[in-house]
Amino acid sequence: MTSSVKAKRPADFLIALPRVMGYTPVNSIVVQTFQNRQTAASLRVDLPPEDSRANPRLVADAIIRLISRVPGVDAVLIAVYTDEAWTAEDRPPRPQLVEAIVTRMASAGLGIVDALCCSGRVWASYLDAERGRFDENEKTRIDAELDGVGAPRDVEARAQGAPPIDEASSAQRDEVSRASAAIMHDAGERERLWEWSVAHVLWTDAIESTPSDIPPEAVAAMLWSIRDKGVRDCVLMLMAWGDDAGDRAAADTAMLRRGAAVPDGSILETFVGEGRRCPDGLRIEGAVRLLRHLISLAPLPWQLAPFTMLAWFEWARGQGSSAGDYLEQALAIGPGYELARLFEQLISTGRVPDWVGRQAV
Repeated sequence: MTSSVKAKRPADFLIALPRVMGYTPVNSIVVQTFQNRQTAASLRVDLPPEDSRANPRLVADAIIRLISRVPGVDAVLIAVYTDEAWTAEDRPPRPQLVEAIVTRMASAGLGIVDALCCSGRVWASYLDAERGRFDENEKTRIDAELDGVGAPRDVEARAQGAPPIDEASSAQRDEVSRASAAIMHDAGERERLWEWSVAHVLWTDAIESTPSDIPPEAVAAMLWSIRDKGVRDCVLMLMAWGDDAGDRAAADTAMLRRGAAVPDGSILETFVGEGRRCPDGLRIEGAVRLLRHLISLAPLPWQLAPFTMLAWFEWARGQGSSAGDYLEQALAIGPGYELARLFEQLISTGRVPDWVGRQAV
């Protein structure tokens, strides 16, 4: 099913973009790419300082190189977010820069949905006379529709890139550390938690719970279970696609461990972004909340798997910059962690999931 948000006028795009991206851009050029009238990747570059000597054509060339990494793009919307002072009656700032970008996009054969400027509550189009202030009624409507597809909330104060994860209280972390130590001293329990039938029940219960209500013993058990790469991959599929996906991943993982080839169409192919069906937005939002909670409680070496899984979920909803930030944190803990390194290589090519292009705005 394709999730959509109806944008009736240019200002609606500017209302939606921060929540689509997961943060509010500051002094940025944002390029929202489209595939067949549906949103694909959201790309952001720094807006050059007004007094810099940045050549507008070079800025435009850098943006087109980013766009070329996203397959199937046929149109773009350009949005300049600036804190430069201007009013709705003024011509929006940086017209020469935007003209160079629009010209370069058009020469590459891309349709131009619009080129907009936003500063505080004032907006304007560079392409026509449309301008004004944001309408609260339209913002309420769009926010309600974005809530329905699981878009990130409270993005006004969220900085560009991955939102930081604050540590839980010392008392909470101590409880999880004691539970983790108990698992480390119990060989039978360690093996048991690496059985998919056990991990499946553990994680399903957690997904259906409020993260803060999960007992420390269960948190420690969850963290230990995903230190096994097979269980980790099955849990990721479970959280992304549902109960059946976890079991399918377990069957395919068992085939791999026996040295057999995984059949075409394996659920594990979605790890590299293959497949046109969108993960449920609310499911992804829940997975992000749960993984952030686990990381806030986990002993440092046990943060590797949840940080990498969190990066995947951010990438899965089109938040490539957040994914990169979380992978960087994972690799700072364990530079040789195989999944994080493989995933870092994947997103460094500019790869976006096939399903990102199925979410329409």
